[in-house]
Amino acid sequence: MMSILSKSTAPRPPKFPIRARLRGLRGRTAALIYTHDNPDPDSLAAAMGLALLFRHQLGLEATIAHGGIVGRAQNRAMVEMLGLRLTPVDRLNPDEYDLIALVDSQPGTGNNSFPVGHRIDVVIDHHPQRDDSLAAPWCDIRPDLGATSTIVFQYLRARRVPIDPATATAFFFALRTETRDLGREATEEERKAYLALVPSVDHALLYKMTHPKVPRAHFSALDRALRSARLFGNLVTVNLDQLDYPDLVAEIADLLLSYDRAKVVLCIGRYEGTAYLSMRTEPTQRRAGALMREIIGPTGAAGGHGTMAGARLFRAIPSAEVLESEFLQVVKRLCESLGQAGLVPERLLDAAPLPPG
Repeated sequence: MMSILSKSTAPRPPKFPIRARLRGLRGRTAALIYTHDNPDPDSLAAAMGLALLFRHQLGLEATIAHGGIVGRAQNRAMVEMLGLRLTPVDRLNPDEYDLIALVDSQPGTGNNSFPVGHRIDVVIDHHPQRDDSLAAPWCDIRPDLGATSTIVFQYLRARRVPIDPATATAFFFALRTETRDLGREATEEERKAYLALVPSVDHALLYKMTHPKVPRAHFSALDRALRSARLFGNLVTVNLDQLDYPDLVAEIADLLLSYDRAKVVLCIGRYEGTAYLSMRTEPTQRRAGALMREIIGPTGAAGGHGTMAGARLFRAIPSAEVLESEFLQVVKRLCESLGQAGLVPERLLDAAPLPPG
């Protein structure tokens, strides 16, 4: 397993000229910050921190916008407990803003609702760089880091912006969830941020965000996952079919990675006619993003990094039958990529052989 310190030996990026970048934004009057669709804690905290930076350094209030929904119980608890004000993208016009930022995502990835071809001023992310991001004057992409929140936290520290308990709690929660308490893709920079934030965190709020009540849909999805999970050696695959919210595929993938034989988990489901996929891998299999892009190809939008990846298919998925067909094709390609083609699938619960797909 890769330790925190082992990844910290990677070359550090040059110091980002935050002061000059802020100076270039003087005079703007309306700021809009996009998260990725169905935002997670890292995306939400990065947006919250960037809004604080704009307020403190530019005297500018920012609107935080997102596509999709905030569905996962922990994510909803974060929004509710911290009083985050989020605006669905279909309720705003980006042309009314003269400062537009995108955090924890990039133009052209397909996982955000930023208008294709629209002017953009700021892109901040920790995923591999996309060419479209270079159009932004403020482009800070650091794939060597474990969280986008780390980058924004460093901005605030560099400019000596006071970080209130709500923002500190948001950052801390983002680091915990994104890196699994510094155990997954964390670097020395995440460790420094984690320790620096501890004294300012509202731990009562943090507990409520970490241990939220979950809806029946969560248990229903878990039941379907356990009953339908198929094993191909150390690969676990699950078709959840209908989703109550897109993040369910990521929740189930996280849970099934704890199975003692699992090295790679792939989960698929459909929400409002769109298929969503999530992949999780053990630290020994640090190529989830590359694998997901390989097996999805031109049929959808895919992205990710070492041990986590996500995707959505472009094709409309109107029924369970269509989803199952897509699922079997993706699983076949993944088995081939992993060198496990030809394995007879087993069920997770009873290990009984399944008929060939």
